[in-house]
Amino acid sequence: MVIMTADMKIVQCCIVGDGMVGKTCLALNIMHQNYPKDYTATVLEHFSGSIKVSGDEYRLNIYDSAGQHDYESLRACTYKDSEIYVVCYSVVDRESLESVKQFWIPEIKKHMDRKKPIILIGTQTDLRQIPDYDICITVSTEEGSTLAKEIGAVLFMECTCKNQNSVKRVIESVVSSALKYRKKKKSTLVNKIFRRLT
Repeated sequence: MVIMTADMKIVQCCIVGDGMVGKTCLALNIMHQNYPKDYTATVLEHFSGSIKVSGDEYRLNIYDSAGQHDYESLRACTYKDSEIYVVCYSVVDRESLESVKQFWIPEIKKHMDRKKPIILIGTQTDLRQIPDYDICITVSTEEGSTLAKEIGAVLFMECTCKNQNSVKRVIESVVSSALKYRKKKKSTLVNKIFRRLT
């Protein structure tokens, strides 16, 4: 068991996407917690835990927001408190992919006080192997990559909670993208101060 310390670096993250795309499962896997047997739709959950990335320890705070489109006012506070956004869709749910472009990105940008990094994640990749899913319904990796470029995501990934290596890559990407954002933000601030002084 890892003991939290006051000087542990903190990363604030918000996960959004349509319901049933695996957001809560991903958040719980990141925090090494078990998914409950009985599914209950999330309204707003907060997960917090210690994460090691590249030998350094961080406290990762994840806001897991409601996937229903009519909870915007509830999600607004999580957008403002987060420094990185993880936008999810299921690779076996084409409608959830469309929602990213048509609903989730516009909503995030509406509440974003400054440009912050967005990571696009295609979830539930293990379900692609199930014969019941029509290949016309599943979303290809190429389609996800194209959408990531369209929405200006800093990164595009696919994952399944049944593979801990893919979950680990998501963790590392969230933390490293947040740190790059901080570094860029700090550099911009220093440059502004320097320009004022000269």
